[in-house]
Amino acid sequence: MVVSILPNGDVYQVKILQSSGHKILDQAALKIVHLAAPYDPFPQAMQRNVDVLEIIRTWRFHKDKLSSST
Repeated sequence: MVVSILPNGDVYQVKILQSSGHKILDQAALKIVHLAAPYDPFPQAMQRNVDVLEIIRTWRFHKDKLSSST
């Protein structure tokens, strides 16, 4: 999944790069990102250099937890 965040902390875009194979899990991952928004604004020094921050993570849903890795 790639999450693109604007300098003010708003979500610009979220994309599933590789489906889990389960539509409900893909939709849950997208919803989690949006529910957690807005994120903290970028620090001033970062705002001068970054228009959009893209974070790529692999999410894994387990019976009792959610984990992620790069």
